[in-house]
Amino acid sequence: MDNSSATSPAVLPPGVANGGLHLNPELRRILANIRVIVAIVAATEALSLSGVGHTPAAALAAVGYAVYAGWLCWVETRGNRPILPRITPWVDAGWILLFAWLVEAQSSLFILLLLFPVLFASLSFGFVSGLLVSLFATAVAAAQVIIHSGYGDIPWQGEMLQPLSLLVLGPLVAALARAGMQMNEQLTIADRLLAQLDPRLGVQRVAQMTLRTLTHHFDADRGLILLWLPDSEPRLFDCDASGNVNELSGELHAGLVESLGRLPSHVAAVHHLGHLFGRLPLRHHSGFDLETKGPSSAARPAAEHLAELLDAQSMVVMPICRRAPHPCRLLLESRRRRYRARDAELLYGVMEQLAPVIENAGLLERLTEVAMATERARIGRDLHDTAIQPYLGLKYGIEALARKAAADNPLHRDIHALKDVAISELHNLRELVTDMRAGACGADDALAPALRRQAKRFSELFGIEVSVDCEGELPVRRSLAAAIFPMVGEALTNIRRHTDASRAEIIVSAQAGACSLRITNAHDPHAPPPPFIPRSIVERAESLHGRAVVERQRPGLTDLIISIPTHPEHGQP
Repeated sequence: MDNSSATSPAVLPPGVANGGLHLNPELRRILANIRVIVAIVAATEALSLSGVGHTPAAALAAVGYAVYAGWLCWVETRGNRPILPRITPWVDAGWILLFAWLVEAQSSLFILLLLFPVLFASLSFGFVSGLLVSLFATAVAAAQVIIHSGYGDIPWQGEMLQPLSLLVLGPLVAALARAGMQMNEQLTIADRLLAQLDPRLGVQRVAQMTLRTLTHHFDADRGLILLWLPDSEPRLFDCDASGNVNELSGELHAGLVESLGRLPSHVAAVHHLGHLFGRLPLRHHSGFDLETKGPSSAARPAAEHLAELLDAQSMVVMPICRRAPHPCRLLLESRRRRYRARDAELLYGVMEQLAPVIENAGLLERLTEVAMATERARIGRDLHDTAIQPYLGLKYGIEALARKAAADNPLHRDIHALKDVAISELHNLRELVTDMRAGACGADDALAPALRRQAKRFSELFGIEVSVDCEGELPVRRSLAAAIFPMVGEALTNIRRHTDASRAEIIVSAQAGACSLRITNAHDPHAPPPPFIPRSIVERAESLHGRAVVERQRPGLTDLIISIPTHPEHGQP
């Protein structure tokens, strides 16, 4: 079922593309507090090297930086966003370099303090940003040394070693911060998803929430998740860039399941298709083994085939729920973003934390189905003893009465009609009890014949003509058909009791993972009935994770539209 109308989980901002706002508030506050400490240490070092009386400019710069750091800390504490956050690491580096210039001294402590802006930039905006800040600080520090030396002999053995050490340590700090940033982003995505996902919601709802969140966060145009959990059939969910999720079926489902199943169960792969000079195709593939964490090209043939099948420009695909006996896969495809190995590592870390939720959802769903099948079998046995046996007695009594009524008896025709109704109902009841005792819960075409029999009996008893039109096959589980059946009966009863309609129409269709029923009756177009809500039907539909609405968009007609998901979820019959 397309649950795009359902409440979507809180989407996550794209990681690096959103200016570092992927950092959680707690980490931003920690960085703001560290900045205050850096300001205090820098000011103390500047004043100790020069003395306030000799260089008032250094004291003024120290106070200004302390005020600036305190203001940023206050902004983060209040939960606000600073203005132009990307320039803050550059401002930090510039201020520390200003201290060093004003005191006309190169201190090793200043060099160490310059590593903090590199750390801030790397954690907030990525490795490249931290590397640029590091190179900027190194160049300015080296220029200061050259200027202070009077453009003469550069003291390579002394003060110049400090800028050179910054040139070496800066990229190392940026690389370490990148790893920390990736772990932070991974934990942020996983924490937000785990806060919303509940295994009791069922596999479908868990898959929908996961796909919506990941496709938005990774700028994907399409997301696929293949779940093939124990004792169940493979289920493939497809999400587009707008967050609309559908469960695929038919030939498309079979083809994608086969293609995804070709991928190795221990390799995550990134595949990109580009063009040289706009014409020559260039394929780039990278992968890593999930067990050894080393590079691997084992998934290349299967990934290329899958990319051609989906016409994917940039794609990341990996195994999930690796403890399951069948291959489960997650795939993201984008034309706006080029995926890299870092995205695959981040995505794999997230899915490792979500895998237990998905597996538990499948287990709970399976246990629910088994429990319901057992309960249906028990109810079927009870019905056989409490309903069929008395009905047999009623049937025998009517047959005896029919034998006594001669052909010229005025009640002869009515008694024989009543006997036929009793025989038909007894036959249907036996079918129902047999199915319940067998615990039948698979999908078949049981709904359409049941609705036609119901419409025929209703027409015979109450004189209201009811037509049933089924669009295509209706592979609906018997348990779901049994749940829909009384809603249709109540709708027909409402038509008989509250309208003057002489005919009704039932249109049944299966589309987008849902069974849809439209029950229509005519009314006077000049005197339509007052608005109403069939509360009982609405409550039944909502209990099945569906909906029921009344529409009067067509003149002279009232439509009751019922839409129910065709795939089981927790709490659904």
